[in-house]
Amino acid sequence: MKKLKFIFPVLLITICVATSSYGKWVWNKEMGWIVSTSEAVITLDQRYKYALSLLVEQKYLIAIKEFEAIIDTSPNSEYAESSQINIGWAYFLNSDYKRALMAYENALQKYSGSKRTKEILERVFQLGVAQMDTDEDAAIKVFEKIIEKQNLGPLAPDAQVKIADCYFKLGQYEEALDAYEKFLEEYPKNEWVPYIQYQIPLSKVCHEKKQERNYGLLVSAREGFEEYLVSNPNGVHVEDAKRMIEEIWIIEAEREYNIGEFYLRRKKPSSAAMYFEYVIADFPGTIWAERANERIEFLKMIEAVK
Repeated sequence: MKKLKFIFPVLLITICVATSSYGKWVWNKEMGWIVSTSEAVITLDQRYKYALSLLVEQKYLIAIKEFEAIIDTSPNSEYAESSQINIGWAYFLNSDYKRALMAYENALQKYSGSKRTKEILERVFQLGVAQMDTDEDAAIKVFEKIIEKQNLGPLAPDAQVKIADCYFKLGQYEEALDAYEKFLEEYPKNEWVPYIQYQIPLSKVCHEKKQERNYGLLVSAREGFEEYLVSNPNGVHVEDAKRMIEEIWIIEAEREYNIGEFYLRRKKPSSAAMYFEYVIADFPGTIWAERANERIEFLKMIEAVK
């Protein structure tokens, strides 16, 4: 019994020393008695690792506060830039894209010329891609910032493609067309060129449909698809391009046939016959060629033309 009396005070002293060394004990309903974080984290490295662990645990807002505290405490340390980048990443993971972009912009501004600039821009690009599904206008601004920051950088061509794709998704085909054509001007040898060569005439077709039969755009689109087939005989959009050419071809045939009908209504059979013959010669196999042939036969039957 005397032996136990000596052991208990020693054990109590040991607990007290440990507590004073690692900080205050607080009650957590999930984990029980634990040492409070602010006291347990002693060094900057420990605090940074703790903040990273909060990211892993998806405690994003708490992690942000820890990273901000590191920056405030040691703004010139090796952990400050990493903390600023991770603040952006935490906001991104929390789907707060606006604040994520602001955090990345702060990183680019504070640490201009850093070796990690490329990494930051890659994260900004990822942010823009995520926004394309929900807010194309915001995504465009993100991609424009990337080009503004490094217009000759490795991400600039991809950003320009995404800008054009955003406009296309928004149904702003004229703006999309300008953005695609700008890509060809800026990056004529880039790997995206075949895709752009297909998207340009497709944008023209979509724009024409909104304008209700802008035949000049249709002809230009058909020529664009034909150029795509010549330049990319094994391209991924070959079948789509052929289908689009056929659709435009039929629309052109219909247009020429309708001009012939217009001259018939004006009682000018010779002019009408000229257009009907053009449809037969240039658009064989279409329903409009068949109808044009019927019209020619009718005009001959009534001796309106020879």
